[in-house]
Amino acid sequence: MSFVSKSASVRRASGVLLLTVGPVASQVAPLSWNSTISISTEERVRLAGAALDVAIDKLSADGLFDDEGYGITGNLYSQMVDFDIATNQTKYQNVLEQYFQLQETKRANFSDPYQTFTQCQSYFYPTNYGLAFGHAAVKAYAAYKNSVFLQYAVESWWFGRSRTLSQSDVSAGNIAGKNFTITKNCQSATMVGGAFWVNDPAEPRVAGVATGYFVALSALLAEATADPLYLQAANESASFIHSHLFNVQNIVQDDISADAMNGGCGVQASSDPSSSGLMIEGLSILFSITNDASTQKLLSDLLVAVIPNSAWQGNNGIVAVQGIDGGLTLLRGLNTVYARNSTDATLRQYVSEYIAVQFNAVTNLATTDGTNIYGSSWTGPPSAIFSGTNQTVALAALIGAIGLETTVSSASPATSPFPSSSPPPSPSPSPSLAPPPSHPKSNNLAAILGGTSGGLAILVLGMMTLWFLRRKRPRSNEDSFSPSIIPEPFLASVTGPFTSEATSHSSLPPGARHGEKHGDHHGNVLWSPSQPIQRFASEGESSSAVNSQTTGHGNVDDTPASALPTEQLVQLLNERLQNRRWTEGETSPPDYFSARSI
Repeated sequence: MSFVSKSASVRRASGVLLLTVGPVASQVAPLSWNSTISISTEERVRLAGAALDVAIDKLSADGLFDDEGYGITGNLYSQMVDFDIATNQTKYQNVLEQYFQLQETKRANFSDPYQTFTQCQSYFYPTNYGLAFGHAAVKAYAAYKNSVFLQYAVESWWFGRSRTLSQSDVSAGNIAGKNFTITKNCQSATMVGGAFWVNDPAEPRVAGVATGYFVALSALLAEATADPLYLQAANESASFIHSHLFNVQNIVQDDISADAMNGGCGVQASSDPSSSGLMIEGLSILFSITNDASTQKLLSDLLVAVIPNSAWQGNNGIVAVQGIDGGLTLLRGLNTVYARNSTDATLRQYVSEYIAVQFNAVTNLATTDGTNIYGSSWTGPPSAIFSGTNQTVALAALIGAIGLETTVSSASPATSPFPSSSPPPSPSPSPSLAPPPSHPKSNNLAAILGGTSGGLAILVLGMMTLWFLRRKRPRSNEDSFSPSIIPEPFLASVTGPFTSEATSHSSLPPGARHGEKHGDHHGNVLWSPSQPIQRFASEGESSSAVNSQTTGHGNVDDTPASALPTEQLVQLLNERLQNRRWTEGETSPPDYFSARSI
């Protein structure tokens, strides 16, 4: 099923350049990302398992977190299943069955639509709270093949269905539980498939998180049962999100009003990735079922818009969760994409690097060694105070990193922004509690220095040969070595990413031929076009002006330069360089910059 709607195309007409050009450029992990995981898979499993055990120990007798949102526990149940899937075991199967039975007994269909706190205050539980349990149940069924989990998932789905606009609801202009007239269309697109935020009779908001959960649950049930009822529901809700909640940057917004008489079609912008993360997960599952190209295209566009978005992260790429579960749904969506291989290889690598950044942030900056308790901020400081929300959100990063196939580099060969002659940087891991480096350190610095030194040696030999030839030639032949006709190899024997514009164009990256400075992998300036390489000898110089030099190896004046051993040529030039012994009229070779030690 194609998700490209007329209204979505019209609304995003001004964003064509972003959609066609932006995704290509943004699939390269920035150097500021700490995306190298330095610990083994076994250690990742241990960390995730320890964090899970801490969370489970904090559950009360009814299987819920005290003083936490109802849906957080449902998300924890999903994390328990994800851990078993990632480690290929059934460790939590029995305890999950007990927990689900407790919740279903207390709340039919895992819903608690109305809770009274006082006579004057009431609270309606969000739709996504109940759907979180259905999401966990259908994943448990897929993992353990226990039909009781499928039963729980179906019950939760019908709860979500009751809060989701069907074709008959939209045609009639009303839905059970709401006391206002439903808008049939917004910007020429139907409202079918949208799920209401809460069951408050006067609340008109159709929410991205509620609809996103319904997409994911419906798609998982369609995959588990092959029932077209669930596939149709998933497609309708995904189409609703794409038609009404995608903005021009391809970010899923929070909600849209369905009240035809009061602010209908008004959209609330999003400040966190909760809705986008759920849409990513749903589209990934749908693509696994249908293998539809338009679904994959929409998923890819969403990924390259969400991952680098600065609304919820800094240049370090670390999600600013701060006690909000947006990081959980985003990472769960990305983990689904990676595990299901839902994109091309380049984008999948980009996704894996982003997951690795979050894992490093959580393990290095959000916890104190040995506590296995994770704080609300993934950029620190850590907290020793347990929070069910913080712990569950962090588990998405911990469990997601288990399945990463290899240690992740911040610049993969397929997408590296560096010239092929320069090795890409390989960031070193940050120590525990230390912030990730703003620029990953290169493990290839020695190789770079060695290669540069070798190139300089060739340049020195070429210049030395030229100098001796000029000394031996008669003045009448001097013009043949005028700088205007000196062969290019004698002007500069070293070419590469650190060579100035005056030296060579062919070896520079495309953007480097217009006067930019170039540096090593840490931003240190190595050479600038404002400092061109000087000629070794001045024009009009006479060979007679050069005094004969004698070394410990004998008089070289009578020996052709080509007959001298390379070692002797280098030693001779080195002596002259060290002593600055240049006769009047001669110009010394230029000084060369070297990379600073890091």
